[in-house]
Amino acid sequence: MKRPVLILFGLLFAGCNLIYDDLSVCGKDYYLNYEMRLVTDIQMTIDEKLTTIKERPIADTLRQWMAPIFSGEAHDLDMSFFSTDELDRLRYHKNEIINAKQKSYTLYIPREDYMHLALVNILNNHNIAVSGEDHAATMRIAQISGDTLDSHPTAVYSARLPMQMAQEGDESYYVHLYMVSSAVALVVDSAKIDPLDMKVVLSGTATGFDVRDSSFTYDHPSLIRAERLTDLCYAMVSLPSRSAAAAPAPALLPEAKKEAGYWQLKVYVRKPDNTVTETVLSVDYPLLAGRLEIIKVELHEDGSVVPLANSHVGASVTLDWKAGGEHEIDV
Repeated sequence: MKRPVLILFGLLFAGCNLIYDDLSVCGKDYYLNYEMRLVTDIQMTIDEKLTTIKERPIADTLRQWMAPIFSGEAHDLDMSFFSTDELDRLRYHKNEIINAKQKSYTLYIPREDYMHLALVNILNNHNIAVSGEDHAATMRIAQISGDTLDSHPTAVYSARLPMQMAQEGDESYYVHLYMVSSAVALVVDSAKIDPLDMKVVLSGTATGFDVRDSSFTYDHPSLIRAERLTDLCYAMVSLPSRSAAAAPAPALLPEAKKEAGYWQLKVYVRKPDNTVTETVLSVDYPLLAGRLEIIKVELHEDGSVVPLANSHVGASVTLDWKAGGEHEIDV
């Protein structure tokens, strides 16, 4: 069994002082074990959705593209410890490159109660930024501003753990990190016509995440641009959509909004006559954190796409679509 690594975070201790000069409670060693937890079996999800001989090459490509995202491995680990009094002060913070699925530490910190918040895979994700780090109540992940953003390059994980250390008791804590991100793939059957120039974007997803409360925020509309894996497969990583608990079910929405669903895939196809057809695929179930959703469609001669064997996905088609309005799509 590996011995825990003793980490002093590069600080020299004077008496019991660690962060602030006013600390009066002596510290002691605490053992923390960080472990990534996946809720999706990527292999099983792809195998269940893509079953035909024709789909096997697409499944292989999608599996290869998704593997790093659903690997359950942390590149970087961000650790914050906050006081639990009304000041909610940041008592200690550390960011470290770990490149592992599990990491153990022995920390020497004052014997106090803490709210511990942890984030994984933040450093290499240019689509998001962390703000409000001085207080647990304000610490959040925010998606950067932009009309249409690229697919998130990493899957973000988070954890929150109240640590009751003021009194003698547990000296070992297990921190389970769960995925904050989601993933979507669009698989196209174009047997009736040759593949055409196509762009795919995802809408209806969150723009922020409050770490302490483990809740998503939807401050403004956003579009996430899919990455083209093949002519017949497009994929993207984003934050989740609204959940069933956070938004009324589509059937309960006003008539004008029924087709909006919880989240949408917007598909733009440029035809040989240089006109563009827009299809909005509206999904009536939530895109959940930690999940991969695969939507299969058939491409028609007019440039529209139609959902295949999925009653939970509706389609709205605009022929000769013109760019403009709230979002600009590069088609």
